[in-house]
Amino acid sequence: MEIFLNNIKIDYLDLTRDEKIVNDKLLLKVKPEAKSIILDELEKPEIKLTVKIYNKAGKIGMLYKTRFIIDYVLTEEDYNEPDGIVLYGTMINKMSITGSGYDKYLMKIFYDWFNHSEFNWRKAENSELKNSYLQACFIWNNGLYTMSKENNIMKMEGDLVKDNKDFFCYLGELFFGKKGFMGSGLDSLHDHTIDVSKNNNMKDFHLYINSAQAIEDALGVNYFATSLELLKRTGLNIYIDHLVFQD
Repeated sequence: MEIFLNNIKIDYLDLTRDEKIVNDKLLLKVKPEAKSIILDELEKPEIKLTVKIYNKAGKIGMLYKTRFIIDYVLTEEDYNEPDGIVLYGTMINKMSITGSGYDKYLMKIFYDWFNHSEFNWRKAENSELKNSYLQACFIWNNGLYTMSKENNIMKMEGDLVKDNKDFFCYLGELFFGKKGFMGSGLDSLHDHTIDVSKNNNMKDFHLYINSAQAIEDALGVNYFATSLELLKRTGLNIYIDHLVFQD
C-alpha cells in the first residue's frame, strides 16, 4: 500500500475512525528532512490523499483518491511534533476503485493486509464489515481464476456458516486460499463459475460439505440449492454429508 499527500509519499502509521461518521484520524510520519515539504502541502487550499494498492497479481490500482479536509488549524505544537503530525480530517471521495463512495472498513482491511494482519471472517459479526471484506477479496483476486491443484480436496463445515456472507467468505477461501473470492451473491457466483470452468479442469476438484442442514438454515433452501447448482455446472465434484450431489 502506498499513500500520497498531494504528490508527496508518506509513511502511514495508524488509522482509527469514528464509527458514526466518515471521519478518520490519520497519523502521518515523514523523515525530518521532508517535514517542511509536508507542512507546505498542508497549507494549500486543496489537499488530495491518494491510496494505491497492489493486488495478488502485482498490479497497482488506485483504491481511493480523495479530498482531505483538515478539521482544525495546525498549532506550533503540531509543527514541532518529532514523531509525526496527527491530522483529523474528512475524506471526501472523488475516485474509487470500487466505483462507490468511501468505505472505512475497506480501507482498514487493506491497511491490515499490507501490515501482515489477516481478517478472520469466522469471528466477525458485523455484516457491513464482511461485505467490505468480500469487496477487498474481489479487488485482490481480480482477473485470477486458476486454482491450485494441491487444493483439490475442499471441505466446508456447515456449522461455521451463519449467513450468506460467511458462505461466500468460506467458498472463496476454499477455492483460492486466504483472501480468495468466489462471489458475494448468486449473480457474482454465476459469473465466477464461468471463469473458473474456463481456467481449470474442475473434475479434478472435490468439495465436501458437512452439516449441510446448517447452511440451508442460514441461507434458505432455495438460495443454497441454487448455489449448489451453479457450482455443479463447473464440473466440480460435490458431496453433501458424504453423499454425491448429482444433477
